Amino acid sequence: MEATELTTRWVRPEDGGPEVFLAAPAGAAPAATVVVGQELFGVTAWVRGVCERLAAAGYAAVAPDFYGRETQRADLPYDDAGRVEGFALLGTLTTERVVADTAAALAVGASLGGGPGRAFVGFSVGGHLGLLAGAHLPLDLVAACYPTWTLEGGTPLADDHPPLAEPGAAALAAHGTTVLGLVGAEDHVVPPEQWARIGERLATAGVPHDLVAYPGVPHGFLCDHRPATHRPEETADAFARILTALSTLPTLPSLPARQA
Repeated sequence: MEATELTTRWVRPEDGGPEVFLAAPAGAAPAATVVVGQELFGVTAWVRGVCERLAAAGYAAVAPDFYGRETQRADLPYDDAGRVEGFALLGTLTTERVVADTAAALAVGASLGGGPGRAFVGFSVGGHLGLLAGAHLPLDLVAACYPTWTLEGGTPLADDHPPLAEPGAAALAAHGTTVLGLVGAEDHVVPPEQWARIGERLATAGVPHDLVAYPGVPHGFLCDHRPATHRPEETADAFARILTALSTLPTLPSLPARQA
């Protein structure tokens, strides 16, 4: 089977705000729009690669430069210095900015004329941002991979609104949002007891969800640019689950066949 031709570029949303990185099928309307939420380190080469992988599956994959008001196109190293800079940038984010940038990314995808489905696939910090955005915008799906700081206060964001506090979980339910959660059972940031509490919070609120924990797997296992924690087998399973969930998004109705 021939590889899908893609278009990739940085785009400035029409209403202003930070740029977004866009990957989409070339010459064809995308099946739906998927916002891709960065890790702590910005819209890195790996995040852009995830966008391309989703675009190859037929989606408009749009990664907002959430740090773009402070520094454009941050691509921080996966080391202590990168973490320090990443947390400093994360501390400038607010719920209002996250929601605005997510809405702008969705509009970029919609401008390509694809299906009406709206999803957010986020990694670590990006999982947090996806759940936060989903509490304020009607999303069909949030796929949150090892999402950080979801239940308690003390988040690094400037206004400290944990996305799965009771009001956030209730909002996800009201929007009809499905949550797919993927985590390693050895995740030091999202330990098993917290993962269980996340499941309880979603169930109590009535949010459709599927939470998966991979035995013996650490935080950040999906990122193959971080070989110390990358787990190829679980990564393959996780991406398969994400693509299966995305396949349930609403699509444009098929046109009736022409009469001969």
